[in-house]
Amino acid sequence: MAKNIELDSYQKKLEEIKKAPEIRKMRAYSQHTVSNTYDHVFHVARMSHKIGKGLRLKVDEESMLRGAVLHDYYLYDFHQVPIGAYQHGTTHALTALNNAMERFELNEREKNIIYSHMWPLNLTHLPRCREAWIVTLADKICAFEEMILHRHYHESSEDS
Repeated sequence: MAKNIELDSYQKKLEEIKKAPEIRKMRAYSQHTVSNTYDHVFHVARMSHKIGKGLRLKVDEESMLRGAVLHDYYLYDFHQVPIGAYQHGTTHALTALNNAMERFELNEREKNIIYSHMWPLNLTHLPRCREAWIVTLADKICAFEEMILHRHYHESSEDS
């Protein structure tokens, strides 16, 4: 019974953040060949939750959820701007962090999650909290599923 209560609480938080117009903008940007940024970040948020629960780690669920959803809040389609994949990979975390800080009130955990999610590509952007390590791992798993296995995760929405 307690497990369902935890999931219901997490699901409510997910539904609430999906309603933000700023978050919904991410649907316009393609990502990982088969997805868009909106679907990808919710894939990462759900995977992060699954990893944390599966490993029975004590985490700040709300910070982890917000950090996961905002980790790719860079708001452009890197296929349509004059930068290569490597440059995008090494710079978009800082762009996402700056964009998120302009529009949302972030705590230090959320900032670290966003800034460090591309580790180890960005060696100096070290995850400094449990939540950042989990989101970093979840992002790699989800990117692999989307780019290599061509699995499209679709985040359902009541008012799509």
